[in-house]
Formats: sequence, structure tokens, C-alpha cells
Amino acid sequence: MPAYDDVKAITFESVNWTKPDEIIQLFPDYIQEKIKIQGVKGISNTVDIAPFHLETPFKDKVLLTKSHLHLEPYKRHCLFGANGTGKTLLFERMVDHSIEGFPPHLHVHHLKEMEHSEVAETVLETVVHSHEFLGIIRRCDKKVKTLIAAGNEEEKAALEDTVLMIEQYMRQLESDYAEDKASKMLRALGFDEHGMSTNTNNLSGGLRMRVALAVAFFADADLLLLDEPTNHLDFPSVLWLENRLRGYSKSFLLVTHDRDLLCNVTTSTLLLEEKKINYYPCGFGEFEKRKAKEDAKRDKETERFLKINHNVDPSTMAGRRAYDMRAWQTRYHERLVLLQGKFTFPKATPLKKGIGEEVNEDGSTTLMKLTDVRFSYSVEKGLPYIFDDPISFTVTTKSRIGIMGPNGAGKSTLLKLLTKKIIPTEGKQYEHPDFVLAYFGQHSTAELVMTQTPMEFMAESFPDAGPGKTREHLKKTGVSNGVESTRMENLSYSQRSCVIFSKLTFICPHLLIMDEPTNFLDIESVDSLVNAANKFPGALLVVTHSRGFLRKCAKTFLSVVPGQFLPFSNIKDAEESTYTFMQHMESGNKIDAGVLAAGGGSLHSKKEATVDTKFKVGEEVMALWTDKKWYKGVVSAIPVTEPKPKYSVTYPEFNKRATLPEAGLKKIDKDAEKAAVVAAAETAEQKKKSAASAARKAKKQVWTVGEKCLAPSKDGRMFAASVTQVLPFDMLMIEFDSIPGQEKKMDKQNVRPFDAALATPGSAAGGAKGGKGAGGGGKGKGAGGKGAKGGKGKGGKGKGR
Repeated sequence: MPAYDDVKAITFESVNWTKPDEIIQLFPDYIQEKIKIQGVKGISNTVDIAPFHLETPFKDKVLLTKSHLHLEPYKRHCLFGANGTGKTLLFERMVDHSIEGFPPHLHVHHLKEMEHSEVAETVLETVVHSHEFLGIIRRCDKKVKTLIAAGNEEEKAALEDTVLMIEQYMRQLESDYAEDKASKMLRALGFDEHGMSTNTNNLSGGLRMRVALAVAFFADADLLLLDEPTNHLDFPSVLWLENRLRGYSKSFLLVTHDRDLLCNVTTSTLLLEEKKINYYPCGFGEFEKRKAKEDAKRDKETERFLKINHNVDPSTMAGRRAYDMRAWQTRYHERLVLLQGKFTFPKATPLKKGIGEEVNEDGSTTLMKLTDVRFSYSVEKGLPYIFDDPISFTVTTKSRIGIMGPNGAGKSTLLKLLTKKIIPTEGKQYEHPDFVLAYFGQHSTAELVMTQTPMEFMAESFPDAGPGKTREHLKKTGVSNGVESTRMENLSYSQRSCVIFSKLTFICPHLLIMDEPTNFLDIESVDSLVNAANKFPGALLVVTHSRGFLRKCAKTFLSVVPGQFLPFSNIKDAEESTYTFMQHMESGNKIDAGVLAAGGGSLHSKKEATVDTKFKVGEEVMALWTDKKWYKGVVSAIPVTEPKPKYSVTYPEFNKRATLPEAGLKKIDKDAEKAAVVAAAETAEQKKKSAASAARKAKKQVWTVGEKCLAPSKDGRMFAASVTQVLPFDMLMIEFDSIPGQEKKMDKQNVRPFDAALATPGSAAGGAKGGKGAGGGGKGKGAGGKGAKGGKGKGGKGKGR
């Protein structure tokens, strides 16, 4: 093995292509380290560092001390901790391998939004070229092939080892299939052929995050780090991410505010708390239960200790312990209070009766309304209509609406139309003259001045409010302990979001609109926002990819995807309708990805979308399945992407979905179906009556005492018996001649009332074995009964005493 550390820096220009050892110097560092340890025993991908310390870059704050950093390979880890505990910094240290003792051969990839590139690349090129090792090997392969083509036989022979090494790495990296692998990921994330050929620099934030997702899984790293990966993602992309993480074959460490995602994919939890890393070998759902019990138990133990040591000398060990425990208990109770009261709203001012106010049948007042609206950002420039088919939408004082759909489909455009930030190209727009609106958008933090402090921002926004009132209100949203006096540029995105929420909640609105409010909030803050939204007395309109948030806060749901603008009464149907968009992109159906890439939304049902559909959403139909058979299904959506409509159908029988043309569906004739059910019932009843009649005819009508018969024992076998008494209601008292194995129980079991219909004439079951003979002292043979059809039973042998 060469001493790589002793070799001077080698570049593509200086490398000797006949020496594989020099070529290896071109490889990424982690690959070189993997080559070094080939064949070395005891090397693994486990991260095991103790004691572990973590400080801020300026060494002004200790985040972790005397801790233990332990990451097992092939585990799905969750990293959880309050803001400021060091999650993001820990990720950065692992990516650049600047942690002492961190395995140098470990390939670590940090998923984050794509930055602007100086090199103009398409989306597909961005994904493929992101794999550094693949790019280097391909360059080596191209160079060596050029040398071989230009060289003589001697030079070709000298390159033989190099060719073999490069071919081996090309096969390992599946270079021939790289573009196909990348395009499949991108297609599943909503990019068609046009979208994959778009310049990555021209994409919106949401689409750039989708590219980052494809890059992360294309890298196939030993350890994948995901810091809030759902920010800027839409519903279909979150679902795709969840499925990919479930099947990830190596390790990942996930930080996210999406509780559903954490509970569905993680199996191990790392908690950053009190400058330590605490390990819980369980998923996030179980971790929350355990942590709550631990904290409650610690609170009780602390209370007992402080009662006993309430006057302890602070200079003693017990005094120091009492001080630390009191400080923890204070933080614990402050956190509980904060989570309950964070983002709370003051009492709303009653709406004034205005001219033109619309009052609805349910007593609600219309706050906003769109009627037959069509919109394009520029008809003159030929930009497409985002809502081509006219849409109508109403928000009242009782509305609690959740909006979902893919990025670029028009959700934000809808909110801008409602709030009159943009004017419809066609149609009417109504707004209540006196209502108060609070709007939190994806880019609301952009209004913050980075050189201002939160206190200065609030004083500028509410000049009539005193500093004491604004400081107290900022504290309610978690902006306290010096954060309120810190410049915005030094705050995290989560802290800046809380400053915006402080402004929104200072005066209670009649309508609260939130566009992706959970982005950059931690889980506990999201929980607080959910509580606040549920207690909020006004109307609520929220756009979010968080399934948990929608499930807990919304009552009605709107699916906004290209070709559809559909309301639903439950989230399950709305999700299913929204996910149809992803299915169509995967199957290669054409969606205007150029419009998506430009950030202008997507076409909503172009002229072909006005085609009348034969089947309606929610209708029960007979639908073809892949086995060419017809099954009952329910039309869940009508995704019109072609001149002829296709239908999304759910099969309740086996919980599957499919997209079918009109020829794959048939109407169900309800009347014929009912008639068939009635006919089947009548047939079954007739068969039952016929069977009963036949049984009556076969049954012996008159029995006499002493008459022989065949009757079933309790285990259902037929044995010879005699009628001892004829009872009313077609009942007989019978006595079995014998039942093998039950001689000692004959007095109790062999004389009993019996349904006459179950007895048939005869003296024994044909060919039935005889019972054991009851003898005195010698051997005896039990006589076999005579069969009903004349057959003789075989005698059973028995020993008597």
C-alpha cells in the first residue's frame, strides 16, 4: 500500500496515468481512506467519540461538553433539541470531518437547498455531477481512452492496470445507468423531460429543494444528514421523501419539525439537552412518551429534595445541587407555560356592519370572495393562465380551510388574489370593508431589517405600545432572555419567524392566513402554533405540507393541482387527490414544467380540461385492474392532462389506486344490482326451504319405545342406539348401545333427550367398530353392530377384570 501522505499533491495535469497509485490521489478523501483500510480488521462505520465537546466557531459558547457522540451504522436516527443546542453546527462539523476521532472513511452528505452555481447546468446534470467520485472516475475513463487511442502498443500495455482499475470503479458506481437513475428520482419529484433540461439556477426555492433531495439520495452516502428537509416541499414531495427514508439502506440523522415524518421513519432518537447527548433506542413517538414521564418524575424528585433542603448552605455540595435542581425546575415549568401560551391572540374586535356586507345562511359573514376568476401574470407576454377555468372561492368568519397541492400549482397565487395583492385578469373580487387580516407568508421574514432588534421592530410597528408591553408580548413567542435585544442578523430563522408571529398576534385579526407557517419552527413551537390556531376565534386559512397541522386545525380542505381546484370535507380524500399529480408525473404525463420552473404556477385545466366527464368524483364504478378483471372502485379524482380525461380510481377491496381512461370504467346499474341481491336472497331462502322439506320427508315420522336407530354422539359420530321414550315436540330419549372409550360415562352421557330429526332407522353405523367388551376376568369381544345397509361391524376386543 502506498504512503499517500508522502505523495505530493497530484492534479489531472501532473498525474502519471500508468501508475494507479497516483491516480488514486485524484479521488475524494473519503474514498482514499476507504482504500487505505481495505482488509484491515476492526474498522466499521460506527461513530464513537467520547468525551465529545462542541463549541461555537468563536469559542464564546459551549454547546456540548463531556458528552458521547455515538452513531450506529444502518440506523435511522432522529436528532432532537431546542433551538440553539447545536444541531446545525454538529451537522457542519460532521460534514467537514473536523471532529477529532470522526471516521475519515465515512462518506457524509448534508442535504440542504441548492445554492446558485456559477456553472450553468440543467437539473439532470446538477444531480449526476453532484456525485464527486463518479465525476472523477468518468474524467479518468475519458482521459485513458484518449491516451489509448493515440498511443502505440507499448503505451497501451502500460495502461492495462489503469484500465482495469477504472472499469472496476465504473461498474461499482453503475456509471452506465447514472442518468437513468437520476431521471427516475427527478420524475418522481415532479420533473418531466422539459423540467430536467431547465437551468437549476432558474428554479424556485421549492423546486431547488426537490433537486437537493434527488442529489442527496443519488449520493448514497454512508451517513445522510437532513436538517429540516421538508421546508419548501409540497405534499407529494414529502410523501416521496418519507418513502425513500423508510427504504434507505445506510444511516441517516434527521432534524425536522414534521412529527408525522419523524414517527414514520426513525428508530433511534438523540436528544441534545443540558450540554449532553442522551440516547433513546426507540422511535420518536415512543421517545416523547418516555421523555414526558422522565421529566414529570424528575420534577417530583426535585420538589422533594428542595423541601428537605430549602435552607441548605449554598457553599456546600448539597447547596450547589439544590441551585442546579431549582434552575432546571424553573426552566421546565417556564417551558410548559410557554408552550401553552405561545402565539396566543388577544380578544378580537367585533366586525362593524358595513355597506355591502354579505351575511350567509349559517350566520357567518363573508370576509373574502372570488367569483369566476381567471388569472395570468401577463397575458400580453403570453404567460399562461394559472386558473384558466374560472374559479369561485369564499372565506367566511366560520371558515377553517386547509389548502394543499404541489409547489407552483397556484396556492400562493390564490392567497394573493384573496388579499388583493394581485388583481384577477377576469372575474370579481370581494373583501369585507372593516375586517382585520393577519398574513404570515413563506417570505414574511424578509420584511425584517437585519440591523434592527426585535424590540426596535415592534416599537416601529406599534409606536403607541410601551416597551414593557412589547417586551412581554415578545416573551410569549419565545423571544426573550436577551434575544429581544439581539440584531436580526444574529437570530436563527426560527427566532425571526417568532418575531413575525409577535407582530401578527399583537392585535387579534378576524382572519388569519398562514402560508407554510411551520417552516423553520421547531416541533414544540409547531405544537404551540397548533394550540393557538385551535383557540383562535376567527377564520383560518392555512397552506402547509404538514399533515399533522392540517389534520388538527382545518375542517375543510382544498386541493390545488394542475387541472383541479377541488374542495373536500376530509383530509384523506384531499391527500389522495393531491398525490394524483405525482402519479402523473411519474407515469410521464405532460405537465407544464417550464411554467413551474419559472415560478409562475402551472396551467389549471387548459381548454381540454373543459371536456365533459362521464364519471364524477366520489361515484362508485366497475373498474378494470391489471389482471383484466372488473372490480368495484370509487372515482377519487379526474386529473385532466390530455384531450381525453383519465380517472383516478380507488379499489376498496384491496386498497389500491390506478389511473384509467374512460374505457376502463363502467357505470353500475343500481336497480339491476338491487334486483340481483334480492334474487340471490330469494334463491338462498328457497334452497333452505327445499332442504328443510327434504329433511322432513327423509325423517321417520313415528317412533316406538325399544326401536333401534342410529344417532350422533356429542362428537358427531353415529352409533347404534335404542329409543327409551318418545317425548313431545319431536324429541326422543335414546340410549346408546356403546360408545368406544366412554364406557365409564355411559350412565351420564348415553341416556339423554334427542332431536328425532337427527336419528335414522338402523342398528349400527355401517362397518363401525364394536366397543370394548365388558368381561369378568377373561377376555371378551364386543359384538360389532349391524350396519344400516346390512354391513357387519368388526368386533372390538376388550379385557375384563
